[in-house]
Amino acid sequence: MPLSIRVLLAQDFQAPGRRCSEIHQASKLIGVGVQYNQAMAVLASLSPSKNTPVKKTGLKRKSLVSPTKSCEKGRRLVDAAVRCIKLQRPQKPCGEQWPLQDLVAFDAPTERETDMNGSAMLRNVLKARGWRYSTKPCHGTYDKNTQSSTFHIKEFEACLQGQAPEKLFGKNAMVEDGYRLQAIPLPKRALWMMTRLPYRVPGTRHYDREDFINLVVAHGDKLPGNTGNYRMAKFPGTETLLFKTHLTEAFQGKAWYPATYILPKDKSTFLTEIRSRGNSRNNLWIGKPRNDYGGTGIQVFKGTDPDLIKAVQQSDSCPRSLMQHYIADPHLVGGYKYHMRIHLVITNLCPLQAYVQENGQCLFATKPYTLSNKTLGSYFDPPVHVTNMGLNAKPENKENYFSKKPVVGRGQQIRMKELVAHLAATIPSFDKHLLWQEILSIAVDTTRYIAKGVQKQHKVIRDRHFEIFGMDLMLDKDMKVWMCEVNTDPGLGYPDEKVLDSPNPDYQKELRACEETMHDLFALLGLDAGREQAQGSLRHWFELDFNDKV
Repeated sequence: MPLSIRVLLAQDFQAPGRRCSEIHQASKLIGVGVQYNQAMAVLASLSPSKNTPVKKTGLKRKSLVSPTKSCEKGRRLVDAAVRCIKLQRPQKPCGEQWPLQDLVAFDAPTERETDMNGSAMLRNVLKARGWRYSTKPCHGTYDKNTQSSTFHIKEFEACLQGQAPEKLFGKNAMVEDGYRLQAIPLPKRALWMMTRLPYRVPGTRHYDREDFINLVVAHGDKLPGNTGNYRMAKFPGTETLLFKTHLTEAFQGKAWYPATYILPKDKSTFLTEIRSRGNSRNNLWIGKPRNDYGGTGIQVFKGTDPDLIKAVQQSDSCPRSLMQHYIADPHLVGGYKYHMRIHLVITNLCPLQAYVQENGQCLFATKPYTLSNKTLGSYFDPPVHVTNMGLNAKPENKENYFSKKPVVGRGQQIRMKELVAHLAATIPSFDKHLLWQEILSIAVDTTRYIAKGVQKQHKVIRDRHFEIFGMDLMLDKDMKVWMCEVNTDPGLGYPDEKVLDSPNPDYQKELRACEETMHDLFALLGLDAGREQAQGSLRHWFELDFNDKV
């Protein structure tokens, strides 16, 4: 799925976020509490039948306050902490290079039939870099009638343990759905790209599964040779960790995360908050479901909107959702709102090792930004407030989508280097160094959170896993960076050639961006460094520093 369909931006925030030891004190002074919401999901008619039971008690949090002298002091401390972030390039790849004859990458067994892993681009990039590409980590079949894949995972499990399936599982378990299990030899080295995927295992139903990842966790410590000889392109459990509700619980004290409420749990606190803000410009809220993407269920409200209040009051019978503070003054380019997609790669959890790619993408809304009542609440106009492609590339919005916009041109994408050049040319006080320091400070906190969450549930050994994430960030009018969300599987694949039956104006932009990111990723891993590569560079990455103690 193309990145532009996977991302959304529809939130604003209210205070700067940084690292170093002062950050905790700064967040206290700023008084930014994070609270969770969902009223928008209610109004978006999410099915009550899918309600998730939740505790009735709300999160304890500091109340939100207007800017005061203590807030300003806190912001100054935060800025000081951010300015101590080092912008450092990796001096060498994070992995040891493999012999050229051992460069083999494995993908989903039915990837060629289904493109379930979006791997057409991955396959071509790997081949260009000298890799052999295989879809045989185990046997798999695809049923066109049910549009479902079946993977015989036991073959992969036996392979990891270096045994024949019959010896490991017994003669009676050798036949599954009419197929007889086969022994698969373990290669000397393997790059496994089978991430969280939709399939069934014989005897079970079809759903998104992590069997490959979990089996590597369970048996990976027994694989022969150095731990870096086998790499899995996913950590276990990251999908759940990055639910918007879980991110809110993790980051509610961070100055770069917006005030957020989880409904129905926090409905009383939220109702009190929106009433206290009255008709102020500071009383705008965006609601979204806890784990959808692509703009599903998004809506922006004034806190005084009777429909919002009613939806929150009736939220007990609805699925969990979020209401986030919507900052009224985002930075605009040519009058249009946008967000930044920045790639974060985590390569080790203990010790922590992670990197941020410098040249990401920016995705724009396609109608000029306004807070007119005609774009809010029941009149919500997504192309004004939301940047994801799915809500902008609509037939009724085709003219706006294809119109030529300042800086952006036709479509809705530019690269980060283009944004930085525009900011430097139009804002005399813009500090590129500080921009990336803020981004890296958020990435450090995000990496710490993911590492802690994974290690709490799983024993992951060093140099065995890595994963690339898409951080969706935005700038406010004061050039402060805020987190929108973090995505797993950030849609690095071929974009759609056509949009609304017309040539995709962003096709070449997104194609180059995704290919460059993939090549940069493999350059960072260094497994194929023994072969001269035409693309990809360590100079495109910042290495995160985890030496500070917070």
